[in-house]
Amino acid sequence: NHAAGADIAFAYVLELFPDRNAAATGAEAQDLIHVSGASVKFVQGTVLTIKTTGELNKKGLTHFMSANTTAETRAWLSAFELVPDVTVNWVGNDGTELDR
Repeated sequence: NHAAGADIAFAYVLELFPDRNAAATGAEAQDLIHVSGASVKFVQGTVLTIKTTGELNKKGLTHFMSANTTAETRAWLSAFELVPDVTVNWVGNDGTELDR
C-alpha cells in the first residue's frame, strides 16, 4: 500500500493483541501498526498517541496507547525516538513536558 516508487527496506511495526496472554502464547496479532513516518505525542499521565500515515497502513489513524507507569511511558517515547522518520513530542496537551 506504499506509494509507487517508494523504496522501503525496513519497517517498524507494533503488533496488537487482545491481551498479554494472547501475545505470550503466540496468537495471531489482531492488527499491525506500521510506525514508520508516525508522529508520537505524550498526552498526559501514562497516555500517548501514535498518529500513523497511510503510506504503509490501510489509512492514517491515531492510536491511543496507555502505559502502566510514567517510567514505562518515558521508555516508549525514548524507543520511538530511535525509529527513523518518527517525530516524538514530549509535551502533553496541558503544556507540561514529561521529564526524560
